[in-house]
Amino acid sequence: MMLWLLGLLLAAVTGALVWCASARWWHALIIAVLWMPLSPLVANWLTGDVSRYLPPGAFAEGIEGRDEVIVASVVSTMLLAIAAAALLVWAARVALTRLRGAS
Repeated sequence: MMLWLLGLLLAAVTGALVWCASARWWHALIIAVLWMPLSPLVANWLTGDVSRYLPPGAFAEGIEGRDEVIVASVVSTMLLAIAAAALLVWAARVALTRLRGAS
């Protein structure tokens, strides 16, 4: 149950970031392309094995728990890479808007 709630929370935050970063339809395309090269970086530096971040009772015992760890790690890596791409697009959009306004 805790995994579903945490996954839903992470998906909601990621969706909100994508929504805020996308002022035009092609911003979402940039995010969709940009998250792929960010995935290995996120997997190596941020997420990897998420079982070390969650409480011990979050996963089931035995082989089912191992499968849950793998699925949670993959989903969290994907969602955090998408969130990072959305933050980059949002920052670039704000910076370009301010640069245009300053000149």
